[in-house]
Amino acid sequence: MKSRLMFRTSLLALALGAGLALPILAVAADEKVDAKIQKITGEVVDLMCYLDHGAKGEKHKACATTCIKNGGPVGILSGDKLYLIVGDHKPMNAELADKAAQTITVTGKVVERNGMKMIENALLEK
Repeated sequence: MKSRLMFRTSLLALALGAGLALPILAVAADEKVDAKIQKITGEVVDLMCYLDHGAKGEKHKACATTCIKNGGPVGILSGDKLYLIVGDHKPMNAELADKAAQTITVTGKVVERNGMKMIENALLEK
């Protein structure tokens, strides 16, 4: 009698667990990001000033260089698309600070989530 009860309890737990797992798997599937290696060309911008008041170009070069050197997030503006840019899971500020307001080309894994674009593992083209 006890073994039958344990069997039914185990079966019920398994069924409930499977039922709960389906929504979790659905959420995990929604979180998947399509990533592609791409070559992106655009202007190096400091994201703080660009997002706050649209600062870019030669007029903003000195400020952008300072912000990037001080650790502010750095991005690439390519047409109307803006990307956060990072190296191999680390900032690229030291490499990109002196390139503020210049047009550069990078190759890296481009991902997007909730409207935010990022180039990761970016390699600066020579």
